[in-house]
Amino acid sequence: MIEIRELHDGEFDVLDTVFEGLSDESRFRRFHAPVRGLTANARRTLAAVDGRRHVAVAAFADGRPVGIARLIADATGVCDLGVEVVDDAQRAGLGARMLREVADLAAAAGHVLVQADVLSTNRAAMRLVLSVFPDAVAFPEGTTTRLVAALPARTSPVACAVPCAA
Repeated sequence: MIEIRELHDGEFDVLDTVFEGLSDESRFRRFHAPVRGLTANARRTLAAVDGRRHVAVAAFADGRPVGIARLIADATGVCDLGVEVVDDAQRAGLGARMLREVADLAAAAGHVLVQADVLSTNRAAMRLVLSVFPDAVAFPEGTTTRLVAALPARTSPVACAVPCAA
């Protein structure tokens, strides 16, 4: 059974468990570089979920963290997307489920656009983003492609760590 819930500030244990479940190839696809471990600064940044500028959800399979999707907004309301799913839980639709949930949270917080920088060879990640944002526009930039899409309009209340924007 898969549970998806909002990730909270300082949940280093969830962050670390998901990171450890990624193969070297999955880490490269996610971070666009060979990453053996997260620096202390990267861990702090990725765990600094505030429910407003930085929203994130985590997926759990029988209580074990198996994925995280996050959107971190800049001052203009444009959110950078990051998704990671542990290798043994990939290709089961979990990324799309998390992406829809985190997009709802970001829209409820008042954000308007999402962008994802994806390795141009990472067809699975491109399919994931396009499955949730079929109107995304692709901007190839060398070895990466930036996908840009409007966040969905908020249609129903979403539980937020801080009061949601109306």
